Amino acid sequence: MDFSGTWKLDKNRSVFPNSAPAVIPGELTMIVDQHGDILKIERRFHVFGIHRLVTSIYYLDGREATNRTPRGETFISRSHWQGTSLVTESTGTRKGKAVEVTDVNRLEADGRILVVETTLRRASQDTPEESRMVFVRE
Repeated sequence: MDFSGTWKLDKNRSVFPNSAPAVIPGELTMIVDQHGDILKIERRFHVFGIHRLVTSIYYLDGREATNRTPRGETFISRSHWQGTSLVTESTGTRKGKAVEVTDVNRLEADGRILVVETTLRRASQDTPEESRMVFVRE
């Protein structure tokens, strides 16, 4: 499975967690470059006239990767294949509290749609937050 390409967030088909604003401002584009066991993702944000670029590297063979989030926090991740889905499990802190994040990435519609289902668990919450982001290949 190859996720390489340029992907634009389709907010109308996406489902965001309750903690997200009612209207997600701005745009998100991901540029994914996959070679062998290395997956590089550039996330380009354009919010309220401000452009931001965050680059992350993941290893698809289970090796540990350390990346910074758009908010500047450091997360440690491990990725592995589960069938045709790429599962990435990450740990870090957000606002000083421990957080565990699981992303399940899969292609749909003959590779024209990238779906990222995220489960976020905070140490202080009993119920995890879930989201489903839908990206369209440009």
